[in-house]
Amino acid sequence: MQNIKSSYIALVLIVLGAVSFTSCEDLLHEEPQSFYSSNTFFESTEQANMAVIGVYDLLGTTNLYGQVVSAIFPCDTDISQIRGTGDDGSKRSVGHYTGHPSVAMFERAWRDYYVIIERANYAIDGISKMSQYTDGTDEEKLVLEQYIGEAKFLRALVYFDLVRMWGDVPFTTEPTSVNEDLHVTRTNRSVIYDQIIKDLEYAKAKLPWASEAPQNERVNQGAARGYLVRVLMGRAGYSLQLDGSITRPDNYLEYFKRAALEADTIIRSGEHLLNYDYEQVFRNYAEGKVEPMESMFEIAFAPMGINAENGGFISTYIGPKTDAKSSYGRANAFINAMWPFYETFSLDDARRDVAIAPYEVKADNSRKYYDTKKSNYHKIFPGKWRREWNASSPEFTNETDVNWVLLRYADVLLMYAEAINECRNDLPGNLTMADAFGAVRLVRQRADLDPWDESISQSDFRENMVQERAWELCYEGWRKWDLIRWNLLNEKIQEAGAAAKAIREKYPYPAMDNFVDGKHQLYPIPQRDMDVNNGLEQQNPGYGS
Repeated sequence: MQNIKSSYIALVLIVLGAVSFTSCEDLLHEEPQSFYSSNTFFESTEQANMAVIGVYDLLGTTNLYGQVVSAIFPCDTDISQIRGTGDDGSKRSVGHYTGHPSVAMFERAWRDYYVIIERANYAIDGISKMSQYTDGTDEEKLVLEQYIGEAKFLRALVYFDLVRMWGDVPFTTEPTSVNEDLHVTRTNRSVIYDQIIKDLEYAKAKLPWASEAPQNERVNQGAARGYLVRVLMGRAGYSLQLDGSITRPDNYLEYFKRAALEADTIIRSGEHLLNYDYEQVFRNYAEGKVEPMESMFEIAFAPMGINAENGGFISTYIGPKTDAKSSYGRANAFINAMWPFYETFSLDDARRDVAIAPYEVKADNSRKYYDTKKSNYHKIFPGKWRREWNASSPEFTNETDVNWVLLRYADVLLMYAEAINECRNDLPGNLTMADAFGAVRLVRQRADLDPWDESISQSDFRENMVQERAWELCYEGWRKWDLIRWNLLNEKIQEAGAAAKAIREKYPYPAMDNFVDGKHQLYPIPQRDMDVNNGLEQQNPGYGS
């Protein structure tokens, strides 16, 4: 699929930030013609577009959604865990809750997130100062506002990741060329949330709907609104504070109300629908096909053959283990699904055999199933990202061109229902509980399941939603963060561990013993950044001073 990643490669190397070439002898000074300087870069809408594509580009690095944030950071929970039990100082230590501030995976993700923020700030600042932005044609003004909307959406996305993973973090909305203070202190996450919401409000007002700009690798209005719903739900939820307490805002219901109304706008727009076939949604991702209605925003990866380094590890890292000699190519499969979660699915649920693959693929393309012996139960895999479905050439043993989905319409429907239920005693606008049950009905109907009993209580609805989101959205990167905002991560890890040990006493599940409540809801600030930034004085709870 031709996408923004390959377009970025084909365009030009963008030097983002202040770039100067100086000499003590002016006569020897020469401006290289193959580079743009920060003073002359923003001269056309094409250059503005290039700057925005440069912001998108880093989301797909191995340190972020190419591997770490999509596959490793979401582990371990009640639905998945990193394969293997030893502490390797890398993926296993992160997943099994033995990670420390010096783990390189934390440092690299943190670094790439802040490079994206710098790029976004640079693009927003540069485009807003273009003469076309204030004095250009109506068409030029419109497209530049859309580019700023995209950059603000991406900045909001990254800051939302940072506050979910690290809590209070350094925060700036200016490029370093404007603010050169590198010793930035931590900002309370409530202030950052205010800016995230402000950025998404701008983006939704300036971006076209999907029907007006049919591509899901660049953000559209539906995605901006959908991500705003997700942010509002996150802000309404619990989070670990620097003093060790786990709290949520006193006015959390106001965020649920705003989320419900925002989701209602998306639903009533008619711009997005569920694909009638749950399996086909993920086959489309694997085959590089556009999923125009349900898929609302994806992280793009370059088609293989252009540049393998710009592929992701989707379906080789997370998916069934696949022999390199098979016709599909190799999949190392470092993520295991939890058997107790597999057993929670109804046999009638059409999602179960899509979500979980209890087998590996052998060299002759046959399948070796693990569901006949309890000693093998821990070996099963997430099934949504199968190498068998992948259109990428098998010659690439690690990278694929499978896009990573960040927002599906099914997620919006479930967040909508959850938000309405949370404020069911003081519903905003014309919303009713019938709207909530109707949204859930759509999701379950596709899975061949009966709707919920509409007489259930608020607490029963909430409990059902915890499970429904797991069945519908498993292995799409959101389970851990849902459990944290519900303040259920520790509880669910312990429940999963007990259920695993009931199946087999030696069922490997390190998270049950390693997880520390009031510590592991956040990652540690990377030690390198603590060392070089005097503004970072306090480490996150449980990780030392």
